[in-house]
Amino acid sequence: GLDAKKYERKTNVITTVKIKSVNIATGVGTEGKLQFVDMASSDVVRGSKKAREDREGALQAVAEEDDTQFGNKSIDAFNDVVNARIQFDRSVPYRNATLTHLLRDSLEADTKVLLMCCVSSEQPHVADTMGALRFASRMQKVSIGKATKHIGSKE
Repeated sequence: GLDAKKYERKTNVITTVKIKSVNIATGVGTEGKLQFVDMASSDVVRGSKKAREDREGALQAVAEEDDTQFGNKSIDAFNDVVNARIQFDRSVPYRNATLTHLLRDSLEADTKVLLMCCVSSEQPHVADTMGALRFASRMQKVSIGKATKHIGSKE
C-alpha cells in the first residue's frame, strides 16, 4: 500500500472551490474562490543526511531524498514570496514554483486569508509545532489588502 508519511512529505495539495451566485430579482451575480492548501515538507528537518537519519531512523533512498528536496524547493519558493510581500518588493517571485504560481491571486490584492496550523503540546511534536508557529507569525506580517466583492452580470 501507500506509505502516507512519505506521500505527505512530497506532496502539496491545493483544493480550489469556485462559487458563483446570482440574485434572481436583480440579475446581479457575485463570484468567489476558496483555496485549501496543505503544504508538503513543512515538517521536514533540513540539514545534513546525518540529521535526517537520526530523526527518521534510517537514511532514505536517493530518489526519495530528491523528492523531499523538490518539496523543500516549493516551500523555499513560498518563503521567498512571503519575504518579498513582507518587504513590499515590487518584484515578487511567484513563478519560481508551481505552488506559488497557483496561489498568486490568493496572496495579493483583494483577498482574505485564513491560516490554520496543526500544533501539539506533546514532546515528540514540539519541533514541528514551533516551526508551524514561526511560519504563521511570518505569514501574519504579509499585507494583502482589503477584500472586495466581485460583482458580475447574470449569465
